Amino acid sequence: MTTLHPLPPMRTHGILQVSRAPLPHLESYRRLLLEAPSTKRCPVLLLGHALVSLRSGWDPAPALTELDRRDAAAVLAEGYPGGCVFHTSCLAPFGSSFPGLAAAAPGLQLLSRTEIVEVAVDEAPLAGDPLLALVPVARAADVPVAVGWTGMAGSPHDVVAVSAVLRSWEDRFGATLVGLGHASLELSVAAPPWEPTECLPIAAEHYAFCDDTYRGNPGTLRDYANLLRGSTRWSFWWG
Repeated sequence: MTTLHPLPPMRTHGILQVSRAPLPHLESYRRLLLEAPSTKRCPVLLLGHALVSLRSGWDPAPALTELDRRDAAAVLAEGYPGGCVFHTSCLAPFGSSFPGLAAAAPGLQLLSRTEIVEVAVDEAPLAGDPLLALVPVARAADVPVAVGWTGMAGSPHDVVAVSAVLRSWEDRFGATLVGLGHASLELSVAAPPWEPTECLPIAAEHYAFCDDTYRGNPGTLRDYANLLRGSTRWSFWWG
C-alpha cells in the first residue's frame, strides 16, 4: 500500500509557497523534487534567515531569459583571481590562469533521476528547523535566480551567474541545490569527483565561484581538492 505524504500547511511569499512551520521530515521534499521536472515546482529548504535575502517584488522572467544565454565557463573565468591573495602558492598547481571547466563525471549518466534525488535527500539539511519552499521552476539550479536571491552580494557574480554555475554543476555532477540560506548555499552531489585530476579543476571552479568558502580552507588549491574527493555535499558561504 502506498502512503501519501500531503504538503504541510503553506503560505504565499511572493512567487513562493513556504511552509508555515519547520519541516519535520523529508518525505514531501523527496516527492516534490522527484516530480519537479514535470510539475515545474521545485522544492528547496530555507535555512536561517533566508527570506530576507529574497528581493521584494522581484520579476524573474528577464533574469531567467538571460540565464539561458549565460555561459558558466565565462562566469568562472571572470571570477577566478588574477593573483594569489593568501600566500605565494595558494593557486597551485594552476597559477593565475583559470584552467577551464572540469570534465563531467563519467558515472553521472548511469544514475537515474531517483538515485540523484536520494542523494539530495540524504544531504538535505534538517538541522536548524528549515522551512520548505516551493519555487515555480523545473530544476533546483534555477531557484536563486527565480527568487532574486542576494546572498552573494559583494562577490563579482550576480544571481544569474550563480544559477548559471549551478546549472553547469547539475549537468556535470548531478549537483542539486538543497539548502538556501541568508548568504549560503548547500548542494548535494550525486556524482562527485574521486581522482585527483578530476578534483583539481573543480577546486578552481569553487574558488572562482565563492572565494569566501576557499578562505575557510587555508592551503593550496591542491589541498582544497583533496577535501572534495568523493564528497557528496558542497557548501558555500559569503561574507
